[in-house]
Amino acid sequence: MLGLAVAGCGKKTPDGTTPPGETGAGGASAGSGDSGGGEAGGESGGEAGGDTGAAAGEPDASQKVCDAEVGDTPKAVFADNVILRLPKGMDLVEENPFFARIATKETVSTCDGVISFGALGYFQADAAKTVKQVRDETIQAARGVPPSEVTWADETEKGRDYSGSYSIPEDSKGNPPIKGWFVLKEKAGFTFWYALETHPNAWNALAKTFQESGNRLRIGPNIAPAPAPTPPPAGKKKGK
Repeated sequence: MLGLAVAGCGKKTPDGTTPPGETGAGGASAGSGDSGGGEAGGESGGEAGGDTGAAAGEPDASQKVCDAEVGDTPKAVFADNVILRLPKGMDLVEENPFFARIATKETVSTCDGVISFGALGYFQADAAKTVKQVRDETIQAARGVPPSEVTWADETEKGRDYSGSYSIPEDSKGNPPIKGWFVLKEKAGFTFWYALETHPNAWNALAKTFQESGNRLRIGPNIAPAPAPTPPPAGKKKGK
C-alpha cells in the first residue's frame, strides 16, 4: 500500500498558456479562424483584413519550445531531507510529513505555461515490485487514474530510478487532457515520487522545465519513515 495523499476564433494563446484571470482559455488556436482576408468596404474593411492577416501569420504558441527555468533557490521539504529546484513560479506546501502539493492551483511558469498540478511524496519501497508497477500504482493512487488510461513516453529507467512523460485524455466529466512528467527515486528503503502536470498545449513550453526540476531532486540520508495508509478513493484528476 502506498503512503500517498490523494492527491473563440483568432485566439493567440492556447489552452494551458493563458494565465488565470485572462480571457481566451479554450477555443481554436491562433490563425485557425475563418475571419479576415475579405473586403469589408472602405478603409475600415482594408484595415480589418490586414489585422486579421497578421494574426493568421503568427506562429502557434503551443509549438514554441522554451528553455528550462527553475528557481534560483533550492526548496527543502520533509525536515530538509528532500531538496529540489522547483519550476519557475511554483511552490510546494507540505500537507503531512510524507506528502507536499503545489501551493497555488494554475501556477503560471515558463513562457506563460500553466502548471495545473504538482506533488512530491514518498513511501516504503517494495523490492518485489518492478519500477513500472510502482509507477502505475503511484499514479493511480495520487491521481485516481487507472494505468490503462495513461500513455507513457520519453522513459528512462536506471536501476530502481525512473523518469518519463505521461498523457491522460479528457474524461467523460469534461476534465481537460493532461501531459505530465513523473520521477521515481529509491533510496534508503523508500520510494520518492515527483509529478508535474500541464495542458498538452503548454507541454512544449514547460517540458524542459519539468525535466530539469526532476533532475534536481536530491534526497538526504536522514529521511524519516513514512506510514503507509490506504489512500482514500479519488476521482480522476482530482485533488488539484
